[in-house]
Amino acid sequence: MKRFFQTIALLATTLALTACGFQLRGQYNFDFEKIELRGMENSEMNRNMDLQLQILNLKVNPPEGAPLKLNLISEARDRSIVTFSATGRAREVRITYELLYSVVDKNGDFLIATSQLSQRRELTYTDDQILGKEAEENQLYTEMQRDIARQITGRLSALQLGPKGQTAK
Repeated sequence: MKRFFQTIALLATTLALTACGFQLRGQYNFDFEKIELRGMENSEMNRNMDLQLQILNLKVNPPEGAPLKLNLISEARDRSIVTFSATGRAREVRITYELLYSVVDKNGDFLIATSQLSQRRELTYTDDQILGKEAEENQLYTEMQRDIARQITGRLSALQLGPKGQTAK
């Protein structure tokens, strides 16, 4: 009897989650199989985006072309001191990463107009941890880039293309 109620509870939970549109992160369905990735070719962001797309089984920059082109336009990093210690040293620092990107179809029409995505994190400092914080800051920038790559991937999965990669109107 206990097993029966556990099964019912599991089914009810599954039904409730699927009814509200819950989807595991990374589970995307695309209307296309190929995509061109352009801009910022030698950057860490380009490598993160390329890896994210390949993990999701999309062919990136195929020689025969693709129905979509993801343009990484520019990136910016910012670092600002939020609070100071009693001795006048930085106690808390906010780092920000911003990316401008767009998506166009093979006719050059914008499917996603030039858009900006940004992430920010905060670091706390103590006087005896100054040296290790640079590595932590670089790691946080990498994490922010990966988060933005996942956000772009989610937006790409929402694009509706018609037959043979034509934009659905």
